[in-house]
Amino acid sequence: MKTILILTDFSENAACAAKAGLVLSAKLKTDLLLFNTYIDYATLPYESGGGWDVDDFSLRKQYSVQGLESLTEGLESIAVKLLEPAGHKPTVQFQSSNCDLGMKVAEIIKAQNIGLVVMGARSKHPDDPLPGADTSAVIKNTSRPVLVVPTKTDLYQIRKIIFATNFDESDLKAIRYLMKLGKLMNYQLHIIHVSKPGEDKITAKEQAFKEQLELLNYQGLNYRKVNGKDLVARLNELTAEDGPAILAFLHHQLSFMIRLFSRSKTKAALARQRTPLLIFPSKMSN
Repeated sequence: MKTILILTDFSENAACAAKAGLVLSAKLKTDLLLFNTYIDYATLPYESGGGWDVDDFSLRKQYSVQGLESLTEGLESIAVKLLEPAGHKPTVQFQSSNCDLGMKVAEIIKAQNIGLVVMGARSKHPDDPLPGADTSAVIKNTSRPVLVVPTKTDLYQIRKIIFATNFDESDLKAIRYLMKLGKLMNYQLHIIHVSKPGEDKITAKEQAFKEQLELLNYQGLNYRKVNGKDLVARLNELTAEDGPAILAFLHHQLSFMIRLFSRSKTKAALARQRTPLLIFPSKMSN
């Protein structure tokens, strides 16, 4: 049985991510592993040439363990109320460490049978889904998909996944993963390519990609090429159509993800939509 790794800092966003991980674990029939890193290296006096504060270190570790115990109990309670009585009930375990988050995630993936990483969105504003440096560190070091969950996300309310494609070979592997998720959660799968006005001619690469999509034989899958002078603005419009959606893309499009959330109007719109991001690393392995 595979395991979903849930990263938490005990914030509201992280709590929402943990609940989303619980819902997915019931559908995917996995267990859950909660992880918290209790050291913020930037705030330790050691980083500026001072000594380690042993008492502060001990308190951070104690707080981490207590928080993980409380979150475990909370998820077990939610599982009783939220999940189907006859359905899969995940086993919940937890770990805490003073290690670098990105490096520790890579270590856990190697040691455990991790199938998916789930974490809360991080930014200075609680309603802003822009991921922070910790999210970038996780994505950089993972070989598994990463679901970034903003606060108040409800996976049961989502009806579609929008996958932004440039016709890369790795896209098909990600799409197969999304098909499995879509069947379990009853999601439609919209494959979108945004082209500039005037670039309507179908290239050989696009035609080959479309033929591969047809072979997948997924009833809820459709492909669209849409025009847009501004890639970010066009995708934002698409995610706003017909209710909430999950926006998915490959890791090497991370710079695009940052641009997607760099404008205040886009931030506000996506924050209201509570749009989760599902990011596939180009080095994704099974």
